[in-house]
Amino acid sequence: MSRYGNTPEGMALSAMEFIRIFRAENFHRLVLSMKSSDTGVMIRATRRLAELMTAEGFAYPLHLGVTEAGEGEDGRIRSAAGIGALISEGLGDTIRVSLSEAPENEIPVAKEILRFLAGSGGRVTSPAGPLSFRTHGKLYKPEVVTNDKGVFIDESGKPCNYNVITFENNSESIIKDRHNEKIIINAVFDEDDPEKLAIDSASLLGKYFITRHADAVSISNKGKVQGDKLKELSFAILQATGARITRVTYLSCPTCGRTRFDLQEAVKKVKAVTGHLTGLKIAVMGCIVNGPGEMADADYGYVGAANGKVHIYRGMEQVLNNIPQESAAEELLKIIEEDQKGK
Repeated sequence: MSRYGNTPEGMALSAMEFIRIFRAENFHRLVLSMKSSDTGVMIRATRRLAELMTAEGFAYPLHLGVTEAGEGEDGRIRSAAGIGALISEGLGDTIRVSLSEAPENEIPVAKEILRFLAGSGGRVTSPAGPLSFRTHGKLYKPEVVTNDKGVFIDESGKPCNYNVITFENNSESIIKDRHNEKIIINAVFDEDDPEKLAIDSASLLGKYFITRHADAVSISNKGKVQGDKLKELSFAILQATGARITRVTYLSCPTCGRTRFDLQEAVKKVKAVTGHLTGLKIAVMGCIVNGPGEMADADYGYVGAANGKVHIYRGMEQVLNNIPQESAAEELLKIIEEDQKGK
């Protein structure tokens, strides 16, 4: 932290430091994980660690996961985007989908990511090469476009004349660094299950928006999921990859023995009272042990303290202590509204 700050480079170099300590003690039963709630940080750190290990002749297995991914569709999309991006590059030996839900809900999502990326159900055998991260600064604002009989319509209702790359039946063309071209990713699915469609589309498309290679997305489906739901899914993928923020980003940890309240209900209540806001990052964390550190990137935090009690944070500053869970979401909203009035 003192040399590199809270960065992917610092994460990878820290892991290498610990590897050397273990090796000095002749201990080699290691699995390494570069987890982050930010899919871009997770990908950069994992790639960098793989490079550093290869340079020193190490070959320890890598565990993939997006931490504090949240719950519901958002949690599934964020997990699939980050994990899918690295698996498609041939990185990763084990995976864990982290959801603020019953633990048994996580395994089917993880299996669906692997099933989709493997195509026939076997191991991914032909990974695509890694895409470099393109820099757009503040100008990167990918669009959600619709496909009307082969004519792509942008959000203003006008034809969009970008170059089109179509993915259908999980067959994809590798997009190389096409810096001077505007690209629409046109993904065509045949899926009736909304959950599977969300996981599959994020697994396939997430990497192009995490690395800033695509300028627009169009999702079509031959199955039952149609209309506005496909647009909502497109916006959700852009949100999960940090490419375009159109609503609140919620971070929340998985359930564990340290959680001091009903985490699933807390997440739902916080979403219910803050869902009308835009552009904020709100963390709902189950315990005081890991909560404050793991919500470091959030604008506001809702962290479990004692049983049924919550601490409220603005950034890393604790502003309310031991608020009863029953009123904590409303107290959080009051602080946010007061802050916004002062701007």
